[in-house]
Amino acid sequence: MRATKEVVRQKIIAERDLIKYYLLTPELATELFTGKGMGVFRFLVALIEWSESELNNVKQLCVQAYKNAWHLPRSTASALFIFPKTHASKESKLPMAVLTQELLLHVERCMRHEGVPKKIMLAGLNRTLDEWLCDSFAELIKEMELWKWNDATGDFWSRLAKALKQSNISVTWAEQLDSRLASVYTTGKMSWAAATRYIRECKISIERIRGSRLETDSEVWGLDQTTWELMWAGEAIKIMQVKIYDM
Repeated sequence: MRATKEVVRQKIIAERDLIKYYLLTPELATELFTGKGMGVFRFLVALIEWSESELNNVKQLCVQAYKNAWHLPRSTASALFIFPKTHASKESKLPMAVLTQELLLHVERCMRHEGVPKKIMLAGLNRTLDEWLCDSFAELIKEMELWKWNDATGDFWSRLAKALKQSNISVTWAEQLDSRLASVYTTGKMSWAAATRYIRECKISIERIRGSRLETDSEVWGLDQTTWELMWAGEAIKIMQVKIYDM
């Protein structure tokens, strides 16, 4: 898909450069770029995996286009177009918002009616939940808080969950498509992801301040020695479980 992504990128660059010569108001020029430049990205984004660096590159190109539409130099602060309107910014359309919107639309289109597309989507959901050791899509969204974008977007459902978590969007209509997509879904049992989330969050906090298993005192974090050892061994256990599932 690398060649396809490059085609998308080059089309966005072409629209970015053309926008400087449009005899339109800045508002109309921005709207035109959103339709043509971002339209190319929108067409393919739901079905292709985009890395964090690739999304940031597209975001940078889009911000440059918005600056061109308003006849501003490249050195103008990008915050003017990135921040929400409540912070006196223009809140321009950016790749992450388009990605999230298109992923949701793809789910809605595929699962609107009973049939093969819905069965394929639900089979993919079950496979993703098993891989991440979660019991529901709501739990998967919560799990994505602990993972970086590039580590969490290997398939459609994990990509959607990460996008929703990163954009802080809650989906209230999804449970109409399937009960497993409900915002509150109880199976009567606790999954591996839920049972270990607290100590994994603790491990991430320790690593964030450059702590390690040998150089950090477990008592400082309020953990007994057994929990401390399990915390560092937990990721290895998860990997073993995923490998067993794949067999």
